[in-house]
Amino acid sequence: MEEILLAAGAGIAAGLGVAMPLGAIGALLLREGLVNGFRVAAAAATGIAVVDTVYCLIAALTGALFAPLVQEHQGAFLAVSGVLIVLFGAHQLVTTIRRRTSEDPSVERIRPLAAFGKFVGLTAVNPMTLVYFIALAGAITTRASSPLAPAVFVGAVGLSSWAWQLGLAAAGTMVGRSLSHRAAKIIGVAASVVIMTLGVVVLASGLLS
Repeated sequence: MEEILLAAGAGIAAGLGVAMPLGAIGALLLREGLVNGFRVAAAAATGIAVVDTVYCLIAALTGALFAPLVQEHQGAFLAVSGVLIVLFGAHQLVTTIRRRTSEDPSVERIRPLAAFGKFVGLTAVNPMTLVYFIALAGAITTRASSPLAPAVFVGAVGLSSWAWQLGLAAAGTMVGRSLSHRAAKIIGVAASVVIMTLGVVVLASGLLS
């Protein structure tokens, strides 16, 4: 029982450890809440948590088997991630500007399912997430004598990551609700520019790796 509790505690810490640093994905998630509301942002948060859980599961099942391969191609993964973040930021910038200058109903908000898929893709191409979980889950798998410990670890990672991402989604939504319509749109434009800048940083990191 003690080993199960330790695995749960380690999983919570690991999930928060990968979720809490506010990078480009976190900024995108906050913007979804700010501009598109909680339903869309919650779907995006779920997409991030699903990828974190799947990557942790892969790491728990394989140990450190794929670590050298992921690290060898880390630059390429980062470059792809950076390009995608820049493209999404640019798309959001254009969409937000169109909303500011037009009341055309064809300028629709993103649907929750689309947000889920978008954030699954963006999170999946981040190699650091997989490397992080390989390092942690490999240690849990190697040291655990109980077959339940790795499963508890993976479940705790998924739940803690999801809880944190939902918190970001709620924070973005609350800020959006407290602002005037015009102010929210202006911040949406600024957030899109910040996201594009973060994407350029990620891209540069990949190209220099």
